[in-house]
Amino acid sequence: MFVIPIFLGRSLLAGDSARPITDHTLNRRPAGAYNSNPLKTWALTCIFLLSGALGHLFAESPAPPAPLILISIDGFRWDYLQKFDAPVLKQLAANGVRAQRLIPSFPSLTFPNHYTLVTGLHPEHHGIVANTFFDPALQEKFIYKNRESATDPRWWSGGEPIWITAEKQGVRSACFFWPGSEAENHGTRPSYFKSFEKALTCAERVDGLLAWLDLPPEKRPRFCTLYFDLVDSAGHRYGPDAPETAAAIKEVDEAIGRLLAGLAQRGLREQTNLVLVSDHGMEPVDADHVILLDDYVDLKTIEIDFAGANVGLRPKTGTAEELVAKFRGKHPQLSAWVRTEVPESLHYRASDRIAPVILSAAPGWSILGRDFLRMKRFTFERGAHGYDPATPNMGALFIASGPAFQHGRMIDDVENIHVYNLLCAVLNLKPAPNDGDDRLVRAALAR
Repeated sequence: MFVIPIFLGRSLLAGDSARPITDHTLNRRPAGAYNSNPLKTWALTCIFLLSGALGHLFAESPAPPAPLILISIDGFRWDYLQKFDAPVLKQLAANGVRAQRLIPSFPSLTFPNHYTLVTGLHPEHHGIVANTFFDPALQEKFIYKNRESATDPRWWSGGEPIWITAEKQGVRSACFFWPGSEAENHGTRPSYFKSFEKALTCAERVDGLLAWLDLPPEKRPRFCTLYFDLVDSAGHRYGPDAPETAAAIKEVDEAIGRLLAGLAQRGLREQTNLVLVSDHGMEPVDADHVILLDDYVDLKTIEIDFAGANVGLRPKTGTAEELVAKFRGKHPQLSAWVRTEVPESLHYRASDRIAPVILSAAPGWSILGRDFLRMKRFTFERGAHGYDPATPNMGALFIASGPAFQHGRMIDDVENIHVYNLLCAVLNLKPAPNDGDDRLVRAALAR
């Protein structure tokens, strides 16, 4: 305990129990240590002890640790940064670390890859194997737009996302949208989370996150997520090269500028670390490049888990091998596999949630039923994703900026399974077991 003397000889902080400072105490000082003027000697003693006390106080109350914000711009293709007007993102990339391409996991869809980014696990290991899929053990179907699926812990328990890793190790987290953040994970949740509301504007999402950073230091989150879906929606509807997609990118870029300004107003800008990612890129498509399922199989004999760039099929009659034989070698833009034969490079075999038969289209092609195509022909989307992650247009965004990261560095393509370990390293957390390694940590962190 420290004691600050005042004129009455009692401690300002310690209360009435403090030992009074007396003339006898002062007289123990070595001869010549103070001026012989008693009043001046008393004043100097007070100043000396007060300065020491305040220094001790500040040493016991360090500044809050630097926050880390993980931002997803859904559907932001790796080359959009050069193609379109995004001055804020370009400046962050120039001042930080940028990957040539962030390589998604297969299938290059929104929910599987968002959960890979925060768990470091391939979809076959964390269990969110597509945007929609059937679980034979639960005898239920996961549907990504269904609120019950988003909040049911049974779907999400196969991986430990970064906000759970943080909470388990005493780091408060807050998720302003992220797939999986609305569900309890083995009894734990983020300290704060916001259920997804598509109607919220980009600016409103930023302001919601900033409100969490306005909390008192003892309640303030140190790790936050923020999610924008505007670029993905525009890319689907209008195509990756459309002016509407450019306008969506500009709006998101301005929202990130709003975030940076808000951090600066709070005195947090220089100490905040930002990691900006996307889940996948976007491929131009049209209704003339469609492979019709009906041309190869009676749709009444199969269950369709999902369709589009890839298809997951479950035979109602016969075997998976017999079903694959109906497609294999029948169309030059189509690959067909039994689940156990999916190429090892795709890491898409290990989960029973993966359909017994997987069809995969070449880039720019879609696999659909005839009735669906007839119904959607006039509103057919101009952009799609889900293709092999090695497809150039599936490449995603990675930028890391802040005091924890190197400055002005471009790195090679890197798989998104390595992002989780980087987040843990910035937060000084011990990672849960995952499929990544420390290559991104070594490439991005300041030495």
